[in-house]
Amino acid sequence: MASNQIPTKTTLSLLDNIAQLGDGLKNGSPGAREGLLDASRSLITELSHPSENMLQLLWAQPAHLNILWMAVEIKLFHALENLPETGATVGEIAEKCDKNVDPVIVGRMLRHLRAMGTVRETGQDTFANTPISAAFAEQSYQDSILFVAEDFQPVHQSMKSYFEDHGWKCPDDGTDAPFQQTYNCKGSHYFEYFQKNPEMGRRFAGMMEAWSKGRPRWFDEDYYPVRDRLINGAEKDALFLVDVGGGSGHDVEGLRQAFEGQLPGSLVLQDRPEILTLAKLGVGVEPMAHDFLEDQPAKGARAYYLHSIIQDWNDEVNTKILKAIVPAMRKGYSKVLVNEFVVPNQGAHWAQTCLDWELMAALGARHRTEEEHRKLYEGAGLNMTGIWRHPSGLDSLIELELA
Repeated sequence: MASNQIPTKTTLSLLDNIAQLGDGLKNGSPGAREGLLDASRSLITELSHPSENMLQLLWAQPAHLNILWMAVEIKLFHALENLPETGATVGEIAEKCDKNVDPVIVGRMLRHLRAMGTVRETGQDTFANTPISAAFAEQSYQDSILFVAEDFQPVHQSMKSYFEDHGWKCPDDGTDAPFQQTYNCKGSHYFEYFQKNPEMGRRFAGMMEAWSKGRPRWFDEDYYPVRDRLINGAEKDALFLVDVGGGSGHDVEGLRQAFEGQLPGSLVLQDRPEILTLAKLGVGVEPMAHDFLEDQPAKGARAYYLHSIIQDWNDEVNTKILKAIVPAMRKGYSKVLVNEFVVPNQGAHWAQTCLDWELMAALGARHRTEEEHRKLYEGAGLNMTGIWRHPSGLDSLIELELA
C-alpha cells in the first residue's frame, strides 16, 4: 500500500540482523528463532506506512479475534481436522460445522483466517489446516479464545471508565481493578469471582495450560539445573517439591515426567479444591487443597515452587504469601523457586509488556524488575541465591533461601 521509498538505516540494519539470525537458525544457534521473530516484527513495523499499521491493529486483529471466537462456537477448527493436504471446499467444511451455519459465513471467516495466516488456501473456495488451526481445535486453546474474547474483552472496554472514576491512578488492589468495574464485584478478588463463576475459572485454567505449551520449562536441562540444585543433597523418600498455587498441575506433572524414577521424594500440588478437580496427576503427586495465604502445612520440603503467583499480587499480599512458607522451610536445605518474568530496565519484550497490562486490568498487579524482586523477597526474610533463564525463553527461575 505504501509508495516505494529508500530503505532507512534502521531497515538496512534489521535486514543484516535477520540474515545473521537466519544463519544461526540453520546452524541451530540457541535463541536464533526468537531473535528472528522479534527482528521480523520490527522490520514489518519499519516498512509499514502508519495507515497500514493502523489497519492491521484496528481492523485486521480485532476481526481476527472475533472470527476465532465465532469459529469456536461453530466448531470450525474441528471441521478442519483430518482434511487432506489439498483441503476441502467451503461447502464441505460448513457441513461439518455446528449450528447449521450458513456456508457464506464460513467462507468469509476462512478467507480472513487465511489472510492472518491461521489456515491455508489451496484453491478457489478451498481451505486446509495449518499447525495453528490444528492447535486451535484443542480444548486449552478453545478455552483461551473463549476466555479472552467473551470473558476478558469487556474488561478492556471498561478501562476508560475505571481510570476516570479513579483519577487515572494505577490500581494496586486486587479487589478494585478494571475487572471489578466490569463485573460489578468490587471487594471480590479475580480468583474469588471464579469460584462463583466456575466456567470462567475453567477457561482461565485452560488458558494457563495453553500458555505453557511450546515454552521452555523451568526444569529443562538448559534452564534450571534441577539435578545440581535440588536432587543432589535432597533426603530420600522425603517431601521433595510443593507446587504452591499450581493450578491444574502442568508444572509438577511435567517435572514428574521429566525425571520419572529419579526424584528422591514425593511431590505435592496445592490449589483451591475446585481447581484441583481439573488436575490429571501421575503416581507420586499428591493433591492438597490449600490457601497460600495460610500457614504452609507441607513442612520441610526441598523446594516450594511458585509459578506466576508473585505477578498476580501487590507487595503486601506477596509478603504474606512468602511469610506463610518461611516457617515451613529448613534453613540450609529448603528453597523457594519463583518462576516469573524479571523485566529488564530497558527493552522489555512485548510478551512481558502486554501481560503486565493484563495483570493491572485483572488483578491490580504488575511485573517486577530484578531489584523490585530482590526488595520484596528480602522483606519476607529470604535471600536471592540466583536467577536462571533459558536462552530461548523470557521468564526466569529465581532461587531463594532463608536469610
